[in-house]
Amino acid sequence: MKRKSKSMIGLVLGVGLCLTGCGSTAQEQTAGTSAVLVDVETAGKGSLVLSNQFVGTISPEKSVYIIPLAQGTVTETFFEVGDEVQAGDVLFKIDDSGAKLQLRQAQLTYNNTKLQADSALTTQQESANMQLDTSISGAEAQYVAAQAQWKAIADQYDEIDDIYDQADEAYEKVKEIWDQAKAAGLTSVSSGDIVINQAYVDDLKSKRDQAKTTRDKIEPQLNAAEKAMEVAGQAYETAKKSKELTQGDVLEDTKKQLNTGLQLAGLGVDSAELALSYYQVTTPISGKVTGKNVEVNGMATSASPAYVIANDNTMNVTYNVSEAVKNTLTVGQNIIVERNGVEYTGVITEVANAVNQATGLFQVKAAVQANGEQLPSGVSVKISSETYKAENDLIIPYDAVYYDNKGAYVYVVDNGTAVKTYVTTGIFNDEEIQILDGISEGTKIVTSWSPRLMDGVQITAHEAQEAK
Repeated sequence: MKRKSKSMIGLVLGVGLCLTGCGSTAQEQTAGTSAVLVDVETAGKGSLVLSNQFVGTISPEKSVYIIPLAQGTVTETFFEVGDEVQAGDVLFKIDDSGAKLQLRQAQLTYNNTKLQADSALTTQQESANMQLDTSISGAEAQYVAAQAQWKAIADQYDEIDDIYDQADEAYEKVKEIWDQAKAAGLTSVSSGDIVINQAYVDDLKSKRDQAKTTRDKIEPQLNAAEKAMEVAGQAYETAKKSKELTQGDVLEDTKKQLNTGLQLAGLGVDSAELALSYYQVTTPISGKVTGKNVEVNGMATSASPAYVIANDNTMNVTYNVSEAVKNTLTVGQNIIVERNGVEYTGVITEVANAVNQATGLFQVKAAVQANGEQLPSGVSVKISSETYKAENDLIIPYDAVYYDNKGAYVYVVDNGTAVKTYVTTGIFNDEEIQILDGISEGTKIVTSWSPRLMDGVQITAHEAQEAK
């Protein structure tokens, strides 16, 4: 609006000058061609903060509606509207006779389940011990039998191995003697009572080979018996070691199964205890009773609040802003709340990230340093909050900027001449405006208006407003 006003004034003055020029004197016309007298300033950096105002609604920092989770006949109430309450205070009681019976039933069910679980565990333990002992006895018997079989084959093998060793030794000795005899050209030779000849040597060799063959047949049987004995021994040891492990595993599995049933019964007790607690209704916060909707001998239901408790030591204010403004606000930012000419300080505590579909705006909540007497709940207040900021940016007088169909521009002083220079502007108020691009710090600009001010005109800086 200010830009339009300035342009309109220029148009009116321009028409006035034209009208007076038509009948002006030569002296006035000569004066019209002299340099334009203007105010000049040097563009410098500074800060610019904009503050917006909003309308908000006051509410207690904490306000809760006490809705009973159980329903029934109210037996007692303890507070009235206007009373102060502390967190945990009992507000009223509901007849709980039915809930107590349900709790007793749940406790009996739990005790019965526990007795059955203990009995089943004992039975399982005894049965497991019997089965494991039987398994160990069977494995031990197999191991003893395998040992006996191995021993019998091992004895047979040792016996035939001794026979082979003796036959081999005798054969080697006789063969040595016979080889010497043959070398001497003899057909037989006596060695004590024994007559050694080729037939005798061949007979010893046959007996030795027969013993070896028998031993070789027994050796695989011995190896198999030894392997069987090792396997039976390992099975026996495994059976003994697994008794504790298996017994523990079986018992643990049984415990888990029984514990599941026991836990379900325990949950029944917990649920009944929780249900019983619903019949004594307490307040979760400290504050003042602002509403009461239950009476003795009346019905309490979950359809409507029984009590309303408000903590009005500190109040909240809620207001709505556009997305552009929302992006400038931060949690912890200070605000000013005004009502009836009195101001109160506040701090933003919450800035919504989701838009309210009904209003198309974003909700902002702030805590205000005031109580319910100073700012009653539900009243409307005026809120002032800093929004857009420019810090250490190029700031010039608002009146130095003009606009045409190409955009914003200023007049830069260049060797006594006004040079029309387009700029990119940012935020502004009634006195100052932020320049983002087009001129730089230290540039001298014209800050006053004249109907003769235009691009390329000669100017004279006003002494009182000479560049800083």
